[in-house]
Amino acid sequence: MKRYLSILWGAVLLAGCCAFAYGAPPVQEGCLKDLVRRLQPAAGEPGRAAMSRLRWMRFYAPTVKIAEREGFWERLFHSFSEADKQRAVASYLYQMYISSAVYGGEIPPRLTVNYLGVLNGLERLEVNFDAREALAYYQKNKPEIKKWLVQFFKEAGLPVYQPENTRNDITETAFLRTLARSTGPSGRAGYLLAHPRWDEPLPQEDKKWLQEVQRLAAEDIRQKVVLYEENMADLSALDKISGQYTASGKAYLFRPAEKECAACSYLTCSRVCRQIHTPSARPAGLVQVYQLQAEPSKANQLRPASGAKFFSPQGNAYPDWFYHEAVLVIFKHGKRHIPVVLDPFLAEGPVPFSQWLAHFSPQHTVLYAYPFQRCSDTEERLVRPDKVKGNKIWKDGRSYKPYPVEY
Repeated sequence: MKRYLSILWGAVLLAGCCAFAYGAPPVQEGCLKDLVRRLQPAAGEPGRAAMSRLRWMRFYAPTVKIAEREGFWERLFHSFSEADKQRAVASYLYQMYISSAVYGGEIPPRLTVNYLGVLNGLERLEVNFDAREALAYYQKNKPEIKKWLVQFFKEAGLPVYQPENTRNDITETAFLRTLARSTGPSGRAGYLLAHPRWDEPLPQEDKKWLQEVQRLAAEDIRQKVVLYEENMADLSALDKISGQYTASGKAYLFRPAEKECAACSYLTCSRVCRQIHTPSARPAGLVQVYQLQAEPSKANQLRPASGAKFFSPQGNAYPDWFYHEAVLVIFKHGKRHIPVVLDPFLAEGPVPFSQWLAHFSPQHTVLYAYPFQRCSDTEERLVRPDKVKGNKIWKDGRSYKPYPVEY
């Protein structure tokens, strides 16, 4: 009898050890499984999953409001505030829950353009945040981050998020490792290019609306310049004995806005937002406006998908590009989400997002997509000249010389 009891007791201990080793399952399954059951069937026809996931994601409404530049004390206060960072990390995790669920529960090794939108919160942060350290930050601030997740799931009407469920911790750790692997030397995360999981035609009414926006934006752009202020050595202050300059001056330079893709994308986004807030010109079903920034991932210059140069719509070859910017507008019609790009440097009119991506080498390009926001710093640099004479312009009583154009 004793021998039987000892065997039985050993079996109980063994079962307990196995449960401890592999992790005893919590009362409820992890949140990702619940979301897969809820969201994956809603993806609709194959090919729409990447866009239909936007139905549950969190967006920043396009606005004409200008964000003021922070002063010293505001920046100092933000440097000690963790609330924005906690919310941004929680927002990333929430967006990844949605995206992964729609894709059947997959957790990618790195972010691709099919996960567009998951970085929205991090891109809108007003403080520097190194995404490579996101996992350590999550472990240190887990209770606060999970409070945000509870709120996000509740607001979306999704299955209740269980902050005490340890399986969620495992999933969230995997999401944050994906984030770290998607981060460059600067600590900023971006998207690799991949074959898009969407293929939606642009309705004619939306195409006409965007064409009008692009026409109005072009009028704004042609009338404005980008101002630059650079430090330069003052030749009159050269110490001939030491060979050092004892003082420095400023070089005041300008570049026509239509010659710079960053200025074009900013002013075009501004025009999109202004048209949205014009009742007579408001489009149907607009979801989001992004500034896109393509940068080289493995070299100093961007590489086209084929050949050695990028070409204008008229067939002219550009000089080498160190970066490139454009505008992404996402329309929503029922359950359909349609991403469209405005880029006068590569296309004469609105083009599907997938067609725009096809211009760049997938192996050598990383894409940054940040929800557009007007800011006072940029507004101060993008201005209409007071006077133009020869190759100089005047603004607020100061003359500016041309700045070399490097697309």
